[in-house]
Amino acid sequence: MKKQIILLSLTWCLLTYAAALAGQAELPQQSVALTVYNANFAVVREARQISFDQGINKVRFVDVASAIDPTSVNFQCVSSPGMVAILEQNYQYDLINAESLLKRYIDIEVTVSIKGSGADTGKDVTGVLLAALGPDLVVKNERGDIEIIGKGIVEKVRLKQLPADLVTKPTLIWLADAKKAGSELCLVTYTTEQIGWVADYSAVLSPDETKLDFTGWVTVDNKSGATYRDATIKLIAGDVRRVAEPKPVYAMREMAAKEAEGGGFEEKPFMEYHMYTLGRKSTVSNNEVKQIEFITPALGVSTKKLYIYDRSQYRDKIQIKLEFENTPENHLGIALPKGKVRVFKKDPADQMLEFVGEDRIDHTPKKEKLSLYIGNAFDVVPEYTLLDSKRGRRMTQETHKIELRNRKTEAITVFVDEKFPAWVNWSIDQATHKYEKRDAHTARFEVNIAADSTVTVQYTATQTW
Repeated sequence: MKKQIILLSLTWCLLTYAAALAGQAELPQQSVALTVYNANFAVVREARQISFDQGINKVRFVDVASAIDPTSVNFQCVSSPGMVAILEQNYQYDLINAESLLKRYIDIEVTVSIKGSGADTGKDVTGVLLAALGPDLVVKNERGDIEIIGKGIVEKVRLKQLPADLVTKPTLIWLADAKKAGSELCLVTYTTEQIGWVADYSAVLSPDETKLDFTGWVTVDNKSGATYRDATIKLIAGDVRRVAEPKPVYAMREMAAKEAEGGGFEEKPFMEYHMYTLGRKSTVSNNEVKQIEFITPALGVSTKKLYIYDRSQYRDKIQIKLEFENTPENHLGIALPKGKVRVFKKDPADQMLEFVGEDRIDHTPKKEKLSLYIGNAFDVVPEYTLLDSKRGRRMTQETHKIELRNRKTEAITVFVDEKFPAWVNWSIDQATHKYEKRDAHTARFEVNIAADSTVTVQYTATQTW
C-alpha cells in the first residue's frame, strides 16, 4: 500500500501536537506553594496525584518553570513513602516554535506557500530546506533549482510530521519504578531562577513634617517561565548565601493589579532570616509584576527632619534626612525588609500628594533607627573656605570656615560634620561652636540659624599619625 503523506500547516502542527500531549495523561496539579527570596530565586512545591503501573513507568511532569534548576528537583511519594523510586530524570525545554521546527527540517522536504499579489494567487514551492536563517528560506525545489524565499512573502510552511524531541511546555520526564499499581499523591520540590521580590514603602509627611504615615508593599517579579495558580505564598527576607549567582534574563513584563483585599502577610523569624506568609492564596502569572500590601499603614510615626552638611560628600549642598525609630511605641516595631522608601507630602492648596524624595533601606530589625536621605535643601546655602593649612612630620593642622546662609522664613538647625580618616588621631583645637564626637572619625557641630540670616562656623583641627 502506498504510504499517504499528510502535509500539515505550521499552525496546525502546533495545535495538533499540543492536543496530543494533553491526551498523554498530563498530571493534574493539586496544590502549589511558592517561597520567594529577594535574591531572585524561589522554591516551588507542587503536590500532584500521579497514576503508576507496577514496575517501570515513564512519567511526564509538565508546567514546570523554564528557569528551573533541574539538579534541585526533589521527589517524594507522600501517600506511600518509599513506594516509588525515580531512576532517571530528563529535563526537556526545547519548546515548539517556528524557528525550532524549521531548524530540524534542514535537508528535509517542506512545502512553502508564497503569498500572491493582485491577480497572482500565489504558489507552492515544494523542496528540500537548505537554510532557514535570518530573513530568508533557502529551498532546493523538485526541479533541482535553488530558490531563496523572503520570509515576508511566506504565507505558511507545511511539514510532513513533528519532530519527537520538541515539547509544548518545559517538562520533567522521569523513569519511575513503582512497587505497586495505583494513584499516589506526590510532592515535587525544586528551585527556579528569575523570580524575586522587593519591598516598596510609602511615607507621607504631616504638614509640620514631624510625623509620617508609613505603608509597605511587596512587589513580586516573575519571569521564571511558569504561572503559579492559587499558590500559598511565602517571602524570605535576608541575605541567604548561594554558591552560584543567578544569570540575568531580560523579558517583557506586565504590571498586575495591586492586591490589597483581605489576608495580609504574617511576619515571623525563620532561622536567621524573616518569613512573611500571605494569609490567602494568590496567582502569580508568568511575565507579571504583582504588588501586594504587606504592612498595615502605620499612622503618626514620629520623625525628625535633619539638615546635615558633610563636605566629604557634598561640598556645596545641605542634605535633608528623615530619622525615625522602628518601635512599637512609634507605631511600627516590625522587621522591615530592604527596599525603596518614597516620601510624599500634601500640597495644602489642593491636598494632593507630591513626591519629595526617596531612599533605600537595608534589612532593618525592630527597635532600630531608620535614616532616609531624601534630597538637598534649596534655601540653605553652605560656603566652605580652607583658611589655613600646616603640615609637618606625621601631622597636619587646618583651619576651616563654613558660612551657612538660611534663606528660609523660619529658623533651622544645621549639623556640620567634619570627617577624619580612620587611621589618624585628631582633635579640635579651637572652634566657634561646641561639637560632639559622634564616632572615631566624626565631629558634629550643631548650628542654630535664625530665619533669613547667616552664621559662620570656624574651627581648627589637628591630625597626627
